[in-house]
Amino acid sequence: MFCGKCGKQLEDEAVVCPWCEAPTGAEVGPEIPQQKPGHGRDGYRSVEKTMTSFGISVGLVAMIIYFSGLVNSTILVLVSGCVLLKEKDRWLRAVAAKAILLTCMFGLISAGLTTLDNGISGLNYLVMSMGAGSLNRMAVQDFCSFLNYVCMVVRDVIFFIAGIQAFNCNNFKVAFIDRMINRNIQK
Repeated sequence: MFCGKCGKQLEDEAVVCPWCEAPTGAEVGPEIPQQKPGHGRDGYRSVEKTMTSFGISVGLVAMIIYFSGLVNSTILVLVSGCVLLKEKDRWLRAVAAKAILLTCMFGLISAGLTTLDNGISGLNYLVMSMGAGSLNRMAVQDFCSFLNYVCMVVRDVIFFIAGIQAFNCNNFKVAFIDRMINRNIQK
């Protein structure tokens, strides 16, 4: 499970987040080990970073996932899909799912802007066919293109920051995506 306040991964039995001390809502049991703040992403001090089945650290694979989104969405989906199918580390699978969901979210925004541009073009042709002149389609098209570029820049900045944080095994917080992942990723 992930902390609802700070977004860090917690043991499923954790009653309080060891990083921000927010209650998790889990019931207190007699044999729950208490975690100490600052002891790595799983709450325990470890000498070595957790390794993946690829033979590299979990943080490095997470960074590769996010950075692949900077190169190409198809590469991101392939790398994330491989992680989702092969890896046992829940945090890494959550990173892969979050990267795919972020890619889909920005793809939907871009598709919406393209639909708006196409709708304005269609409306312009309708107005022109009725002999009422024409709309200033170029201004709308330029504005939609500008918004599309802004969307791509924001996406790239988010993937870059998320990749840097992931290398250190920290979560990039996107609250509604984190809640969705917590409900749908198995241990």
